Amino acid sequence: MERAKADCEALGGRFSAAEGAVGEIDLGPGVETGDRGETLDYSRLRCEGAASVHCGSGGCPLRVQVGPQAWEWQVEGWSMVELAGFKVLMLVRDGGWCGGAGAQICFETLKWDGQRFLTVGPAPDPAE
Repeated sequence: MERAKADCEALGGRFSAAEGAVGEIDLGPGVETGDRGETLDYSRLRCEGAASVHCGSGGCPLRVQVGPQAWEWQVEGWSMVELAGFKVLMLVRDGGWCGGAGAQICFETLKWDGQRFLTVGPAPDPAE
């Protein structure tokens, strides 16, 4: 959140965070740190005076941190859901991520295996 605030202020904006900007999610079995991940939902961050500093037409970043590792995706929305008895992270993505046009919406489902997120296609890299 400190980096997001600094980015906003560097552009002359006034930073604020709405309720739910930072949260905790239950990733299901397999997580040694208590089945929990921490989220930073950039769609809930505000930068008055530089509104597009964090989000654009393709959505906003979603950062998930589990222990020392973090992952980040550009999303239109997200939710933890149960699918076939498993807890999964469902991402609402811009169509460009799925071979379509930006205005088309598609979904990506990620399953935590205790060390990383698994999905169809290339595995997501941890964020810096």
